[in-house]
Parts: sequence; structure tokens; C-alpha cells
Amino acid sequence: MPATFPPPAPPSHGGHNGTGTLPPPMSSNESFSNFFESWIAEQSRDLEELRAAASAEPAAPEADLRRLVDQVLAHYAQYYSTKAAAAADDVNMMFTSSWTSTTENLYLWCGGSRPTATIQLLYTKSGMQLQQQLPVFLDGGGLKDDLSDLSAAELQAADQLQHRTITREREIEETAASAQEALMSKTMVELAGGGGLDAGAMDREMQTKAEGMRRVLDMADGLRLETMREVVALLRPAQAVHFLLAAAELHLAVHDFGRRKDGHAGNAAAAAAPPRRRSYADA
Repeated sequence: MPATFPPPAPPSHGGHNGTGTLPPPMSSNESFSNFFESWIAEQSRDLEELRAAASAEPAAPEADLRRLVDQVLAHYAQYYSTKAAAAADDVNMMFTSSWTSTTENLYLWCGGSRPTATIQLLYTKSGMQLQQQLPVFLDGGGLKDDLSDLSAAELQAADQLQHRTITREREIEETAASAQEALMSKTMVELAGGGGLDAGAMDREMQTKAEGMRRVLDMADGLRLETMREVVALLRPAQAVHFLLAAAELHLAVHDFGRRKDGHAGNAAAAAAPPRRRSYADA
């Protein structure tokens, strides 16, 4: 039977292996941006531990792999907990984030990654590892204890999870559509066409609309974390290490690519800008 992992609670120490490297939940855009950079560094450290565990010869004891998997999941849980606290203060910044690149923002779904993409990653990495080991397997060798060796029961569980997640995504998309269409409510139309904009009334009404989008974000982030946990739960500990390794590698690679691309674009724009005209103030 595949090993199961109970959903871990966010670590109370707020850091990596008790060192306290991650700051507590913040409220402002700048503070969450700082938290995000710390979390990226945390994920990079997790990545190195996952790589070491995945390549260890002989394989690490199952109990050690389970602890590592629980640690990584706890860091994901802490990220979403901190994000929810920040969104409660200002949900707008979560849909116009300054801490992610324009490349990453291009692929966002309701303020983050699409949950079914997590299951697709499992299928993709499993197929790649199976293809790599296929010649050895055809020669009579055994498959490694990684994602190439998914059992029929694991594949069936993944398929069922995919169908459930698609249904949940559609429910969230319907909620998002309702929240977005609420911007065209009778009250909003009256405020916009009243001849003199009532700033206070507009502020109160927009806060109400933003609350609808905060609920969408909460539902979406909840499903993202739940899907990650459920994928891990259907895998053996060694397989879970390989899956979480692939997830961290992909996220960090896209994040780094996007940041470098944005940096190059910014430098090119600065170089193309016309020189500033000298004024009397410069004299």
C-alpha cells in the first residue's frame, strides 16, 4: 500500500529546521514581497535537500524521507497561511503582485498556479523517468523507486484526483465570474453615473467587491495546497521526494527566468530612452 502523509500544520517556529529564517505574516505589499523572497530562499534550501535524498546511494531510510516530505509540505502550508493573512489586509496586491515576474503572471490562475497543473506535473515527470529507465527495464532490470514506478493503484488515484480537481476549479471559476460581474451592479452604475462621484460610497462599494475576490483567492489557494497534499499522499515516500523535487525545480527555474527576462527588458528600455534635456535646475 502506498504510504500516506497526514496534512502537516504550518511550523510554529516559522523557519527552516528551527532556524527561524522566515518572517511572520505581514500585511503590506513590501512586507509580503520580503516574505516571498525569504520563502524562495527556503524553497531553494528544500530543493538541495530533496536532490540529496533523491540521489542518495544507498537510499535514505523511509522515515527520513517521510520527515523531509512533511517539512516541504509544511513550508508550502506556511506560504499559503501567510498569503491569506496578507490578502485579508489587501487582496488587490495578490492579483497584481510585484514579487513575481511578468512571465509568471502570464500563467496565473486566480492568483496562483492552476491546481490541475500539479497533477499534470506528476504525469510528465513519471513519463520522463520511465522513458529514461525503459532500456534497462526491457533488458530485465528493475525500475528505480521514483515516479517511473507508479503502480496501477497510484495512477487510478491520480486520475480520480484529477477529475475531482477539475470540478473544483470550475466551481471556483464560477465564483470568480460572479465576483467580477458584481462590478456591473446597479449600485456601481448609479455611483458612476451620478454626476458627482461620492468617493466614500465608492470606496465602501469597492471594498465589498474586493471581498468577493478575496474569497476566490482563498478558495483557489486552498485547492492548490490540498491538491499538492493529495498528490503526495498517493505516493510512496521516495516517489514523493522525486515529485516535490520536480515541483521545486520547475517553480524556481521559471521564477529565475522571469526575473532575468524582466531585468533585461528594463535595461533595454532604459538604454533606449532619450537623454534627459538639461534644465536650468541642473546648472
